[in-house]
Amino acid sequence: MTYSSVEREIIGLCICLEAIGDIANHALFTLRDVSGYPEEVEALFHSHIHRDLFLIRLLDFAKEKGDTNLTGVPGSCISVLKAICETKHFEINGSVAELKSAIEALEAWLQHKQEIMLWLPTLETEAKLFVSRLEFLSIVGNHSKHNLSRLTGVSRDIAKILNDHGYKVLEEQIPLALDDFREHLSGNYFIYYGTWLCELLNDIRWGMQSYLQPVFLRSYAVISNDTGHCRYEYPPNIQTDISRQWYRRLMNNVRTKPYLKRFKGSRHLKGESSFENNK
Repeated sequence: MTYSSVEREIIGLCICLEAIGDIANHALFTLRDVSGYPEEVEALFHSHIHRDLFLIRLLDFAKEKGDTNLTGVPGSCISVLKAICETKHFEINGSVAELKSAIEALEAWLQHKQEIMLWLPTLETEAKLFVSRLEFLSIVGNHSKHNLSRLTGVSRDIAKILNDHGYKVLEEQIPLALDDFREHLSGNYFIYYGTWLCELLNDIRWGMQSYLQPVFLRSYAVISNDTGHCRYEYPPNIQTDISRQWYRRLMNNVRTKPYLKRFKGSRHLKGESSFENNK
């Protein structure tokens, strides 16, 4: 089926909104107020399993490519949302601005490079590395998702990173050292930055809410206050049954609202992790 630009935007919005809902929610972590700064919070994962699931889903959102037949975009959810900020078929009085700013903030965070020092006992190497946060996320997200037999690509990437930084290692050694990376990155680096990431993702979800709320208010109509039944007025360019189902699903998500309140992460968790603070 061939979708129009507006129909692809509806589908992309729905996919991305639900993807964030799977990452930024109370099932994976708890928000705790910071003592001395009541307006700030800290995100605490319920367990290492919940932390790993958070990283897997974040990697999927930030890097993995989706089906272009649905969204028309050959990229990740971030790419889809960036494209939507350009097409912005549902913008009313600048309503897309918050979403655009939130996407730019997350992308800038992921692309940021900071030198870190990692002790890798399996390789008997203390490695000083300068790569993007997205590359570290790719390592730990894939390691959490796959068994060792399916991590040859990750091992190849790590071997290249190490060799590019002057550490001569064999690719065949890397699978034995993956636990070293996981311990440092999953158990420390992304624990420290987890609160900031939760805030950035939640800001995108609220940005989507701000973008779509005016359209929702125009579309939504209550049929019966007693039963809670409602209906949506479809935009005139949404004609097919499939497209209307996607629109209805999207509006129902807007009606449900974001799972998390708006919040600011602790200022003490937005500096440098222990691996970066090695001067």
